[in-house]
Amino acid sequence: MFSLMKPEIVVSLPVTRPDDLNKVNKIDGLVELRLDYSTELPNPEELIPFKHKVLVTLRDKEEGGRIKYDVDFKAKYLERLNELGILYDVEASFLERRKIEYVGKIVSAHYFSSLPSTEEIDQLFRKYEGAYTIKVAVASLPGYRELLSYVSGKPNATFMPMSNDPIERLAFSLLGSKLLYTYLESPTAQGQLSYTQAKQILECIFK
Repeated sequence: MFSLMKPEIVVSLPVTRPDDLNKVNKIDGLVELRLDYSTELPNPEELIPFKHKVLVTLRDKEEGGRIKYDVDFKAKYLERLNELGILYDVEASFLERRKIEYVGKIVSAHYFSSLPSTEEIDQLFRKYEGAYTIKVAVASLPGYRELLSYVSGKPNATFMPMSNDPIERLAFSLLGSKLLYTYLESPTAQGQLSYTQAKQILECIFK
C-alpha cells in the first residue's frame, strides 16, 4: 500500500511583455517565469520585488524552449539571478558546459527521443545533490511509466511524462513529485492542468 503525496503547485507564466510581470502578485504560490517566450529579457534587478514568489526559466530550444540562447549570455544572466537570490531552473545539459550554481536551484533534464537508463538517473541525482529539486521529464516512449516510477523513489525529485494526458501527469505527481506544473492562461507544456483545476483536485484529495 502506498500513500499519496501532495506536490507544490507551480504556475507557469509566459512572459511576452513587461506587463506580464504584474500578474505575479495575483497568483497564489510559486510562479515560473518563462522568459524564453520573449526575445527581450527583463533586467534581473526588475525581478527583485518578486524574488520570494518566482522561479525563472530560460529554456533552451533543444530543451523544449523557444529560443536558442548564447551560452555566455545565459550563463551571465543566471549568475546575476544567483547573486540576487532568485530561484531559477537550469538544465543539466547546460551545467555540463558552464559552471553555474545549482545548489538550491532547480536542475532539469528532458528526454525527448530516448529514455535514460536507471544508472543515468542515479548519476543525475548523485551529481546534483543539493539542488532545490531535480526535475525529470520524459517522452511517452516504451517503458516511460516504469522509469518515472523509479524516479519517484529518488529524494527531492520532480517528475512528469511529456504526454497529452493531464490526468496521467497529475497521477504521477501524486507519487512523490515535489512540484506540479500548471498554467494560468495557456499551457506551456503538453498535458498541463490549469492552475484552477489542479488546485481544486488537490484540495479535494488532501482535505
